[in-house]
This record gives sequence, structure tokens and C-alpha cells, in this order.
Amino acid sequence: MPELPEVETVRRELSKKIVGKTVLPPFVYVDRSFSGKKEEAAGKILSVERKGKFLILPLSADRRLVFHLRMEGKLFVVGNKHSLSHLSLFFPFEGEEGGLAFYDVRKFGICYLLSGNEEGPLSRVGKEPSEIEDPLYLYDRIHSRHKKIKETLLDQSILAGLGNIYSDEVLFQAHVSPFKKSYLVTREEAARILSASKEILSKAIEENGSTVRSYRATEDLSGSYQKFLKVYGREGKECLVCHKAKIEKRKLAGRGTSFCPCCQHTGISLAVTGKIGSGKSLASSYFRKEGFVLFSADEEVKKLSREGKTKAELRKRFPDFVTEDGLIDKEKASAALLQDSSFRKKYDAFWFSLIRERAEQFLIANDGKDKVLEIPLLFDAHMEKMFSFIAGCETTRQKEHLKERGERDIEEKIQRNLVNSYDRNRHKLSFILDTSGTKKHLEEQVREAARKMREEYGEE
Repeated sequence: MPELPEVETVRRELSKKIVGKTVLPPFVYVDRSFSGKKEEAAGKILSVERKGKFLILPLSADRRLVFHLRMEGKLFVVGNKHSLSHLSLFFPFEGEEGGLAFYDVRKFGICYLLSGNEEGPLSRVGKEPSEIEDPLYLYDRIHSRHKKIKETLLDQSILAGLGNIYSDEVLFQAHVSPFKKSYLVTREEAARILSASKEILSKAIEENGSTVRSYRATEDLSGSYQKFLKVYGREGKECLVCHKAKIEKRKLAGRGTSFCPCCQHTGISLAVTGKIGSGKSLASSYFRKEGFVLFSADEEVKKLSREGKTKAELRKRFPDFVTEDGLIDKEKASAALLQDSSFRKKYDAFWFSLIRERAEQFLIANDGKDKVLEIPLLFDAHMEKMFSFIAGCETTRQKEHLKERGERDIEEKIQRNLVNSYDRNRHKLSFILDTSGTKKHLEEQVREAARKMREEYGEE
């Protein structure tokens, strides 16, 4: 989505080309892209202005065209032989060829016609960072909010101009976790957020914005600030500042959120994985003794299986494997998982999606704490990039471990390890915990791993 720097760049470029021209009523190709009486949307363009992420074209006769580009809207000056592909609106120029074309692949963009003192959507736009001198103003605006600070910064009534890209960059530069509750943000942190917002937006405007997908200010002008992005789009890569952690990405309120767990003090996130009977649960319990909060994928599956929504979805997707009480027939499903790769793919995808969502909720809810998540099929679920560290549990005593926990059909359990992708991903492990020895030995390994992680992140 074009944010303040991109919209400002569009404003500057359009100013060079359309001020003084007269537009005629538009051709509307997508009905929802225009709000107002189109026959009144005509007049001489007096200037090109901006408020937050809105473009404003004041016209003669006391009218204004207000554009919100939304996801992928673009305003280009075109000739008569312009492309009709993705064209939402076209304002012809009076007395000359061509006009102002509003292209929008997603069709979310909109143009409002406002008259006189009518404010329309502009009434809900707050101050831009450059308009705020006292950080206390921002602190007061965010301090009563219970949403996460990133969500608050995306609220254009609180602070205008920041979108997904620049809010990630601002919070990184300010060393504030995007998942921190807004009311917990200190005055010092609010001051750093305001300072970073001003600096980053100013630099991005100099670079004509960021072209990370399809943004272009004109048909032949793209932005270049993407070369300066430190977290957005860099998940899995080493942090350019601390050189300790890798950039992580989580979903917050439906938006991808990139951050450095070390610089932004989100706490350690550790995944514990391994084959069946490898001692994952015991290792995870020892991490909890070391002060980590614990999440178990197996326990979450049990909870989800009892929920009505999950039961209904299982009955709909896998009717042949659901019992009368709405639960999965474990014996039947276990056999199919080994014998039917098509079933396994669909069944795993269903549970992986739910566990990923629950895991992200857990990680965000425990922001600032050290977290351990026991996820047996971590690599099969492609969840490894969610974590700062990964510990793999390995043993030569699988059968003994399974007997100790009272498992039946031990050979069948061992067989299920054949479809686990642990071995192919072993090189991605941060630690290998040998669970073949005594419990005391495992506890010592866990303690040492916890010490190393905290030392690396500067927690000790």
C-alpha cells in the first residue's frame, strides 16, 4: 500500500504536470471507485495537495477531488491511446489530448468528490509526524490504547502516514517491540517513535518512496528507499544492527510484521522439535524451569479437537475419519497417514494452519518473555522461520521412552518417524539435545542452551 512517502512523491510529480489543466467529468469504469455526482467532478486543477495518505486536487467552483490509492492505486497522466487494463477512472483534459487515469489492480482505491467545507474521510486523519513537536502529544494519544503499538501506529486518526512498511521500520529504529501494548509504551519510547518516524519518512521521501511490489509514482519513476529497509522484507536474514539475531516475521491483526527479536526486546523464541519418543516434552519442561513460558502443539491439538468449530470442519473435510461424537478416529487416521500421502498432505495442512495461528498468538501474547514451543512437526509445517532458535531432541532409546509413557503400538509409532522431515532439516538446528542419558544430563544441556541464548541476546 502506498504510504506517506509514496503519496508525497506522486503529489510532487503530478504537480508538475496537471496544475492549471481543466478536467471534465470522469469515465467511471469501476462503480465503487468514485463517490459523488460525477457530472460535478469537473473544473480547473488549482493545486495538488496531500493529507496523510490522501491526495487532494482542489478544483475551481469550490470542489475537491480526494484520492485514496489504497493497496495498488496509481494516478498517471496519459495520452488518448492509454491502456484500459485495470483502469478504474479517467478524467479527460479539456481542450487537449489525454487526461488523468486512475489505475487499480485490486479495485480498492477510491476518489471522493467534496464540495465547500465538506471533509469526508479527511476528518478522520490525524497529525503527521512532521506536524508534532512535543513527543508528549504522541504519548498521550497512544497511552490510553490497549491494542499493540504497531496496530495503533497504523490507525491514521492517531498518526497519519505510516503503513505496514514504515511502521515496522520506525519501531525497529526506536527499539520498541511491535507487539507491546500501547498503554505500556513509555514517554521515552514515544519520543523515539516520533523521532524515528520523522527521520525515516523524510529519507523515504528523498528516495521517492519504496518500490517493494508494484508502486510507481509515474509510469517511468519508481522509489528506491527499499535499499535502506532494515527489517521489512528481510525475514530470515541477519539483523544489520546487532548482527546477533535473524529478522523474524509474525502476523499481527492480519498483517505481516517484521522485527529483530534482539534489538526490539521481544524475548527469546525457541522451538523444540524431534521425532516421536525423542524426549521433546521433558526437554521443554526443563526450559520452563529455566524461566521460559511453554506452548505444546500436542496439547493445543487436544484443545482444538474439543471445540465445536474444529469438529464441524473435521467432519466436513474428513467425514470417513470422524466418529459419532465428532472426534477423529485415531487408529484409522494413523494408518492413513502412513499409507495415503494425499490424505496425509490434506490432514497435516489442516492442523498446521491451526497450530501456526495458535503459536503466533502465544508468541505475541508473551511479548518480552522467553518462550519455548514444543512443535514435533516443525519443519513439515514450515514454521522454522518463526523462531530465534531451534532445539532438536535426539535419542537411541525411542522404544524405551515410548514404553515409559505407556504407549501402545510402539512399532507403528516408530514407523511414523519415516514421514517426519526432521533428518533432512537437521542442519537448521541451533542446539541438539541428547536425551539418551539421565534426566540430570538433559537438564544440564537445557540449562547450558538457555545460558547461551540469553548471553547471545544480552540478557545475562
